[in-house]
Parts: sequence; C-alpha cells; structure tokens
Amino acid sequence: MPRVVVPVEGGSESVTALQWAAQEARRRAAVLVAVSVWSPYGGELAELQLPCPELCQAQWEGARDLLEASCQQARLPADIVVERRVARGRYGSVMAHLACGPRDLLVIAARHRLRDLLSRRLLLSFRLRHVRAPVLFLPSTPALHDA
Repeated sequence: MPRVVVPVEGGSESVTALQWAAQEARRRAAVLVAVSVWSPYGGELAELQLPCPELCQAQWEGARDLLEASCQQARLPADIVVERRVARGRYGSVMAHLACGPRDLLVIAARHRLRDLLSRRLLLSFRLRHVRAPVLFLPSTPALHDA
C-alpha cells in the first residue's frame, strides 16, 4: 500500500504538513505515516561510551508526546489509516527507510520562510540523499498565507 510519510518536528509547520499529508493520503488511498525522529544527546558514539538509558527513555517519550500532540492539533480525519512512529536514528536514514516505495511520497514542511530554498537544497543533497520516493517541500506557514 502506498504511504505518505511526514516527519513531525513540532510547531505549526508540522501541523500544516500533517493536514496536507492527510488530504494527500486520502487522495492516493495511502497510509499516512507520521514520524518523530530522535537521537541520543551527544550522538550515538557518546551514548555507546556513556550510556544513560533513563535519558534515552526520556527523549523517546518526548518525541512520542510531540508526535501525539501534533497529530491531535492537526485533527486528522478518521477515514484514513494513520501510522504513528517514533524512530531513533539519523533523520535522512529514517526518512529513506520509510519513504522507499515507488508509490510513496515524503512531505517536508520548511520551518523558516527565508530558509525554504536553502533547506530544500541541503536536505536533498545531504540528509535525504537515499530517499527513493518523491519529496514534496511545503513552504513555511507565513508563505502559505501570503499566496
């Protein structure tokens, strides 16, 4: 089944991206995959050298709470399948793993209006290099209102 994958990072941009992705999931008869990505403070190497399970648990819970709050704010429709995921890892790797099918779509919301173009270029060249699905960049919320 096709998927519409949307990373959730908090804020109005994530809510807008979730709402847009939900409509696209409905149009495509696809599963909406809302994902919150986290990694240990200091990175994986620091976690290997000085493990702190309590801190990792707190980070996972924070990512889960952020995901749930964003999904509630977006008021996702009941007639689509929504899969919520909290994933540990690097942003690009997680997105490449989830948005890997030929009928998948990755939806990314720009966080700052002035950085929209730069964000697209950086994400495509570095973070999302291995994503096989099409990537759609939504402009930041103020730009949506200006149109």
